[in-house]
Amino acid sequence: LAVEELPEAYETPEAAEAAIPDLYGSGIYELLCRENHWRVAMRYWRPAPPAPVARTGEAAAKKPLGRARTPEDARSLLQAPAELAQETLPNLYVNHNQLLRRWGDIVRSGLGEIVEREGKFALRVTFWRPMHAPGVAAPLAPAERTELAERLAAPLKADAQQADLDIGLFEDLSPENPDVVLVTEEGDGRFRGDV
Repeated sequence: LAVEELPEAYETPEAAEAAIPDLYGSGIYELLCRENHWRVAMRYWRPAPPAPVARTGEAAAKKPLGRARTPEDARSLLQAPAELAQETLPNLYVNHNQLLRRWGDIVRSGLGEIVEREGKFALRVTFWRPMHAPGVAAPLAPAERTELAERLAAPLKADAQQADLDIGLFEDLSPENPDVVLVTEEGDGRFRGDV
């Protein structure tokens, strides 16, 4: 439901009634008094913008598979039943302006909402995602299959080398096996309560 205030201001309610014959009774218009003038607000149903179609909120915000207004449109893109979902993105922003610089288009379209998390602000995005039985992964859409195939075809990168063992003040390496660290000072060998 959208509410839009008409630009004209009227001196009296009668002047507003004369200008807008359906002011009363239809439920579309509302008469408001603001700054010593009478104004008319109009309420109407605005169609929802097409929501992004993706498997995750981050993908919906950055690189959706497409956009859909209805579950049927989303189903044709995903090739699986779809549901409208909301997900909060992990990035946190210090203030609204910082978030709006990055995600302003999504917020203004009505598909994104600013929410507070951990004393900062985050974006909650509304999108179509595949619906599937609990415990069963949803099948991949064609675009996702292509992306996965490209990632699998890419060469693997080597992991970073493991750091050397951290040897403390009362620790030594075992002479038999240098991968084992021996603790050299544990006390005098007595148990608690021994005399």
